Amino acid sequence: MQDGKKPIIQSIRNYVMTYPDIDDRKINIDYLGNGMEYSIDPIGADPIYKRYVDGSCLKQFQFAFTSKEAYDGDARTGIANSGFYQDFAEWTEQNNLDDILPELDGHDAIRVDVLQSGYLFSTEEDLGRYQMICRLIYK
Repeated sequence: MQDGKKPIIQSIRNYVMTYPDIDDRKINIDYLGNGMEYSIDPIGADPIYKRYVDGSCLKQFQFAFTSKEAYDGDARTGIANSGFYQDFAEWTEQNNLDDILPELDGHDAIRVDVLQSGYLFSTEEDLGRYQMICRLIYK
């Protein structure tokens, strides 16, 4: 790692780990294993969110927050899984209002946005892959 700075993805992972309803499953980066796990996956996007006339800018880091959850086609299971992502989105909104943001080395976090609410992305035999698209705005 150059100049000892913590990567932004690590700061996002640390932030997600503070979500009160996260359980003791692994939180991976760019990897979702065969069991019930979480992953934070960077998404390729223009790093410049907004450019100002003075040359300064706001930057963005887009990522998918994914998980594998129990999936059996039952409405109760689907409601619980979707509810987790709805609660996570509401938690990030409240954190933005309370100025509770990822701690970045060398940058100042401004907010975490949910760009696409959590949804069932794909299914396997007894697991469903859920995904939510987010972005961190920082300067």
